[in-house]
Amino acid sequence: MPIFHAIVLGITQGLTEFLPVSSSGHLEIIPWLFNWNEFVGDTRAENTFDVALHFGTLIGSTACLWRDVRSYSGAGLSALVGRRPWDTQARIGWFLMLSAVPAALVAVVFEAFLLRQSDRIGLIAVGLAVFGVLLWMVDRHARDERSSTELSAAHSLVMGVGQCLALFPGVSRSGVVITAARRLGYGRPHAARLAFLMGLPIIAGAALFRMTGVLTDGLPSGMWNALVAGTVTSALTGWFAVRVMLRWTQSRSYAGFAVYRVALAFLLIMVLVVR
Repeated sequence: MPIFHAIVLGITQGLTEFLPVSSSGHLEIIPWLFNWNEFVGDTRAENTFDVALHFGTLIGSTACLWRDVRSYSGAGLSALVGRRPWDTQARIGWFLMLSAVPAALVAVVFEAFLLRQSDRIGLIAVGLAVFGVLLWMVDRHARDERSSTELSAAHSLVMGVGQCLALFPGVSRSGVVITAARRLGYGRPHAARLAFLMGLPIIAGAALFRMTGVLTDGLPSGMWNALVAGTVTSALTGWFAVRVMLRWTQSRSYAGFAVYRVALAFLLIMVLVVR
């Protein structure tokens, strides 16, 4: 795999995992547009590179959100062993973990079906457009009534069920969580923070799930440079994307991302027609 391709895909993963534009969709779109065929018929290499990208993204996003991660995880574990009361921080720590359960179960049960949908460009275009418009509509009319510290078990499950939809390419995990959070009355920066924090167990779980196959089959030869390049670039851009989004949402809406999604969907349909 050329280093340039690994860097481009690493940047793509790091940015689009947290911007509400669909990382899985973009990771299919870019090789499809430019006819990059490194992984055709080589599931082993594809899984290995996917693990590297997710691992890099996990490192970058955790570093950016470290204060929240340390606070919520520490409080949750301490409360579990009886070293502190079940206060707001402890409950939120476990609510964030709870949000990952629905998508994890669906991903395991329907893995074969979901993999067959992953490279359907038409489906990706539909997901980008439909959920982009939905994000814009909900964000436009939502009330800023709640903060991330008011997360409840019921709300975490609603957002967790929303993450199941993001298993289809083009939907966007962060986008659907932000949409659900805005509909529930969370302010824009709080909705983004919840989406990013809920993404950490999902990203870690996806990496570990794919890692089992990598450990069983062994690392493909000749991929070390590409794996390092993909991991480093996804980590750096993941950190950057989280930082920028948390600042962006302090004063701006999600409308720009909705416009981008619809425009990209239109471009994909045009390319499909021409090809």
